[in-house]
Order: sequence, then C-alpha cells, then structure tokens
Amino acid sequence: MRTQRSLSVFPVSGLLAACCLALLPALTAQDPTPAQNPTPTPAAQPQNPEGATPPAAEGRRGGRARRAPVVIEAGTVHPVAGAPIENGVVVIRGDRIVAVGKKGEVEVPPNATVHSFPNGHVYPGLVDAATDAFTDDSLRNDGSNDGGSRFADDLRVQGNRNDALAAAGITTAYVTVRSPALVRGKGAIVRPTRDGFEAWSGKDAAALHLRITNGVGPSHALQRQQQVAQVDALFEGLEDFRKQLNDHEEAVKKYDKEFADYLAWHQKKKDGDKPAGGGGGGAAAPAGAGGPTGPGPAREGRPTRGRPGPGGEGGGGGGEPPKNDPQKTPQEQVSPEQLEQALATLLAALPQDPPKPAPAPAPGPQDPAKQDPQKPAEGAAGPAAAAEKKDEAPKRPTYPKAPPRDLQREALLAVIDGELPLRIEAHRADEVRGALKIGRDRQIPVLVLEQAFGADACAAEIATAGVSVVLTDTMAGPFEPPYEAMNPAKVPAKLHAAGVPFALASGRAHLAALLPLLAATAVGNGLPADAALRAITLTPAEILGIAQDTGSLQTGKFGDLVVTDRPLFATDSRILMVLAKGRTEFEAK
Repeated sequence: MRTQRSLSVFPVSGLLAACCLALLPALTAQDPTPAQNPTPTPAAQPQNPEGATPPAAEGRRGGRARRAPVVIEAGTVHPVAGAPIENGVVVIRGDRIVAVGKKGEVEVPPNATVHSFPNGHVYPGLVDAATDAFTDDSLRNDGSNDGGSRFADDLRVQGNRNDALAAAGITTAYVTVRSPALVRGKGAIVRPTRDGFEAWSGKDAAALHLRITNGVGPSHALQRQQQVAQVDALFEGLEDFRKQLNDHEEAVKKYDKEFADYLAWHQKKKDGDKPAGGGGGGAAAPAGAGGPTGPGPAREGRPTRGRPGPGGEGGGGGGEPPKNDPQKTPQEQVSPEQLEQALATLLAALPQDPPKPAPAPAPGPQDPAKQDPQKPAEGAAGPAAAAEKKDEAPKRPTYPKAPPRDLQREALLAVIDGELPLRIEAHRADEVRGALKIGRDRQIPVLVLEQAFGADACAAEIATAGVSVVLTDTMAGPFEPPYEAMNPAKVPAKLHAAGVPFALASGRAHLAALLPLLAATAVGNGLPADAALRAITLTPAEILGIAQDTGSLQTGKFGDLVVTDRPLFATDSRILMVLAKGRTEFEAK
C-alpha cells in the first residue's frame, strides 16, 4: 500500500537543502586564499605623439589650409549702401568683408592676395530675384505642382550656357518656374558657382507661389475675377486646420507626460523589489556561529572594492576585517558536530503524518455585527484597499493619432504667420488689385507681386499696402492685344516715384547675362541710375530676406562682388572678375 507524503514536507525539505548547499563550501574550503591585488595598469599613453596636431585643432581647420585674405583695389568702389568711393579698397577675410574704404585709409593685411584694377569698377554681386536656371522643361511645364512642391528637390546642373550665372556676375539667384499650376510650389535661393550652384542654407523653401493670371492671351474680366476667387478660397478652413494641429500638439505633450509617469512608476517598482543594503559581495556569517558580525572573506581572484560600512556591515562587501579582531576561517565558524546537530534538529521538526484539514463550512449570511472588525465589510473601501488601488500600475498611454498631412495647407499657414513670403503672379491692373485684396483680407504679412506689367496704373495702392514687386521682361517689345497698351520698361520709374520697393529680374536663365542691360533700359526710361543698381543688388536681397548677408559692400557681409572694366550700365562694359564668399568664381582671361 502506497503511503501519501504530506505536502508540508516540501517547504522544510527545501529549507534543508538550501542550508546544506550553503554550508557545503564552508566544510570543504581550506584556508581562504587572500584576495589578489590587481596588477596595476600602466598609465594610458597619450594618443597624439609630441608635436602632433590635437584633434580639436584639426576639426577647427577643417582639413585644409586657411585662405589668405583677399584685397580688391579699384578706381571706383560702388557699395550701393553708400556713395561711390574713388580709389577704393575692399578687404575680405575668409568669406566675409572686413573693411571697405579709400585706399590709404584701410589697413591691408601683409599676407593678403591683392588684385588691383586702377580703372575698374567694383559692385556687389548681382542678385537675380527670379530665374528658371537649373530647371528643365518637365518642371517648367508641370501643372501638378501644389503648395507642398519644392523646386529645390529638382534643381540640376544642365551642363549648358544657362548654368553660367556666375560668369554673368550673379552671385545669388532665386529659382522659380512659370508652370501652368495655380499653386506652383516653393522657390529656392541658390548661390551660383563656376561649376553650377550651391544651395543657400535654410532657404530651400524661400517663398510660396500662386498664379492669378492666364498669361498675355485674351481673357474676360469675369474669368479673371473667378480666378482671383479661386485663389482666395485656398485660405478657407485654415483656422480649423490650425486647431487640429494645435490639439494634436497638446495631445502629444499630454502623452509625453503620462508616458514619463508610466516609466517612472515601473522604475520605482523595479527599484523597490531590490534588497535593501549595500549590495555587499561578501558572504555573511551564519547565525549562531559565534563569530562577530562583519564582512566575509573576499571571493578568490576578485579584489574587494569600496570601504566597509560602520561596524563592518554593508559598504560594498568584501572590505578588510576590523582591526584587533582576526577574521575566522570557515572551519572555526562551523564544525562538523554543529552541522550534524543542526541536521538532527531539522529532521525532528518534520511532521510525520499531519492531520487532514477539516472541510470549511459552507458560506452563509453573516451578521455584520459579528464580522471580523479587522476585515471591512464587502464593498467597503478600507485603507488597505485604497493603498492597493493607489499602488496599482498606471495604464500605458496611447500615442495620439495625428491629423492627415496637408503640405499645401501647412505652407499657407506659414504664409499667414509671416514665416513664408507669398509671391503672386498678376499682370493686368485688375489682377494686381485682386492680389492686393487677397493680401488685405487674409492679412498676409509678406506679399510680393511678380510680372506686374500693369502695376503703374495702381502704384499708389501697392505702396499703401506695403507690397514689393519683382519685374521681369522689362525689355520686351510691343505686346500683342490686349497688352499692347502696356510698356513694361516704364513701370520701374513709376514704381520708384510711388515709393514701391521693386527688383529687376531676368526671369529666364538664358537672359541672365542681360540683367545689367535690363537695369540700363529702365534708366533710359526715367529710372535713376542708383535706383537701377539697387534694383539688381540690395533691393532683391531685401525682398528675399538675405540682405544681412549680401546685396551691398559692407563690413560683415559675404565677400560677393563683381569687377568690371567700365561702369556696369555701359553697353561695352565687360566683367573682369567675380568673387562669391571671397572665392574667385570667374576671371576673364
């Protein structure tokens, strides 16, 4: 007959086994091997041999030799921001201008590279406020562009003469296209070089383009009004879209806080499960061994670290034993007789045949008055239940769902907030007035009109609105009907007289070399020469928002300049040298 073993034996058996395992090393161990002192590690040798360039210095130098300062001496320097300087000097250190003035009054660095042009003229690098350079026909004819399109993503060196903007004296260009799309996308500012161009950092999306004209062909006035209304409708619902973005942003902030609390709770729970104390590495002496409490011997081959705590407890474990109290060996701490006595005591404590527990009585209704006073009534929330609920793990938060992306609406919001200029192509006077109305009704901070051939008829209105204009095709011949009454060459003088900021631009890459001639044509139609020079240098830089870096010859700006053998607007003027950020991008042979 098989006798059933009581289940209560297993916990005590487990305890017995644990005790045996704990005492076995103490019985079999010999004299403990003292902790070996670690072999001292030799001091780290310096990585750089004596006399080598430190890494920090190499990073500062950028792996190339520092450029010598560049000095340009010329018969006349035209700063644009001030009066012309006879026998002028421009000093460039690195990529910035450090001095502009009269020769003899400006200190020339002794190690500078000097370029002297006794009869030459120095101007700021030209700024073309509108060109389709570095684009191809597919981009120019793409009617699927929208507010999310960026021209910077599709700019390429074409490998033909249309890339030679630097040779034409242009050191900064705004690239856009005249596509048939209502919303054409975002233009980009680039810096032409001898081999192509480099992007202007942070200006790869410099303005958003809209179109409210059908071009120079015939169109009905009602059709043009409808197109203005269509452009205006783009701004409908933007505040609701803004609210969705703001609500999602607030939801993300709330999620971040809740998730941080969630992680903190679990970290606290994890830390709370760790045993208290110094986490000592030494073995504690068994109870009843008769030895003083203190750190046990260090493990073999593992040097002790840290200092023992007060009274020899804690302190990282395995420290030196207290002085005047020699450390006992395991044989002195536990003898075989003590072990046998402990085993006999444990075996005697084991129950042989424990009585079976009586069946519990069936639950029945109980008088609340007879309930255990320490146990709260069912449904009553006692302090223990409240503490348990308080210690309940928080629910992991769910990341909020973002509203659908709408790049065009995001761009229009940036326009309303003044973060992105809006450029609208409008030809006729009624189209220009329609664009002004959109800017007024939608409170657009920065509005620029393009190809405003009829702007002379409403120049005062443009000035009152504080709107800038970028003019192209100012050298165009007589227009076909119904544009035959317009004379684009006279518009610059009308805008200047009304106080409207305007820039003259080539509009096309193949017309880049004619940019000075466009300004000269405006001079021939009544525009002052200094205003014409400003219209292709400083004013376009102001319209593009980069006047702090280019557009005039001033200390602190980029070393962008053009050297000509004659005045820039002379028909036989020739470009001798072009510098961009102090580097030579073109030099006549």
